[in-house]
Amino acid sequence: MKVIILNRKRIGVTIIIIGLMLVLAGAEIKLNQRLRMTVLMQNGLDSLKQYEIKNSTITYKLPDIWETTEKNFGGNEITYHNEFSSSDNTIYGYVEVWNLRQKDLQTFLENSKTSAFNPERVKNFKYVPVKLNSYPGYLATYTGSTASGKYFRAYEYFVENGSTFFRMAFYVPADKFKENMPAIFESIAGTYARK
Repeated sequence: MKVIILNRKRIGVTIIIIGLMLVLAGAEIKLNQRLRMTVLMQNGLDSLKQYEIKNSTITYKLPDIWETTEKNFGGNEITYHNEFSSSDNTIYGYVEVWNLRQKDLQTFLENSKTSAFNPERVKNFKYVPVKLNSYPGYLATYTGSTASGKYFRAYEYFVENGSTFFRMAFYVPADKFKENMPAIFESIAGTYARK
């Protein structure tokens, strides 16, 4: 039979350290949420309007001063489309829900590199894994040009949701792009949630 001798001081210190780690983790989560709202407030976007997608569990928020237009394309591929633009028309984009026909979202993104874009008009296309409100997804970024030769920066967020996926795309003319815009986009895309 083994006899285990416990050092009470070490156990006490270990419990205190574990407790402090849990407190710090909780504080970090709260601070992260406040920082997101601070980024929006500093840019005059402190009030957000919630949108609920019909026939879906998905909700998201956009600044209430932005103009939105919901469109129905018919068909079965894009089941929801809501265009938005900032009041100064610097930021524009859309929110969509797609039926996922490929194996997974990553396959869709890989296929998008070659099929959806004109290679001469899109540069530096890349995507990286991200979390939106604790849901795993991807952020695709690239620089593009319009038919008239004007350049824009694109930030597109994707989250898989079973047989569908959520897409929130932001576009900004390259000459109006500011360093803080990616933080604004991340804060807005981070409002993605499921009921």
